[in-house]
Amino acid sequence: MHDWSMPTTRTPSTAARRGDGFVATPFSERCSGLVEAGHHVFLGISPGNGYFSEDRLLALLRWAAARFTRIEIAHPDTETVACTYLGRGYEPRHARARAHRDVRQTANRVSRAVATARIAPDRLSVAQFCDHYDTPAYQAAYERIARAHRDHPAFHATCTRMVTGVLRTTMPGEWIPNTDQLAAGAEYLDRELPFLLDTPAILGVPASVFAYRATPALAGFLYGPDALLPAADTQGFVTVEPLPAAQ
Repeated sequence: MHDWSMPTTRTPSTAARRGDGFVATPFSERCSGLVEAGHHVFLGISPGNGYFSEDRLLALLRWAAARFTRIEIAHPDTETVACTYLGRGYEPRHARARAHRDVRQTANRVSRAVATARIAPDRLSVAQFCDHYDTPAYQAAYERIARAHRDHPAFHATCTRMVTGVLRTTMPGEWIPNTDQLAAGAEYLDRELPFLLDTPAILGVPASVFAYRATPALAGFLYGPDALLPAADTQGFVTVEPLPAAQ
């Protein structure tokens, strides 16, 4: 996941909880209940993001292992990561080469962190997003996202602002993506969103919590009391941030 965080008009209603060097903040009371149940956590990882060092990944795995029965640690595949580079105007071959490098480095860090963590194999799965693209549940969630873009202008506008913000991160100050670049960048977010909507159905687990370092601006559309694109009842979200001493 990119750092999709943006200011929102709604404050999460659940108090943060500290532990193992992190502050965990479920987005809502329902999300908090899913965290407490501890069935499954989906750890979203962003290739090319220096935050996700090997040490940080190891700490996240240990945090997750202490709270959840099962863990999925997953990151976008090369074609998905390339969407960001295409969105910044890279020519396709260069975009895929950069994305391949980012994914390879991330996969190596994950592999080393998993080896060090020594979590029982029946509790831990490692995947790329593309491993699940062909599942019926993923396809159904992806189609729901496409309909939400068509039917809910506020949802579409929020996604557009988020994607624009990410694309501009490493670009000159006045740069703005054109229509084609914005569409390319938006594909990254659209491919990730099914895991925030219904990971239980996609992975075949009773319930799941998506854990990431920042709360996405569109979280209210998925987990709020009047959600326009409501996530499954068994799907939650928790923001997991390092304590200041662990930054």
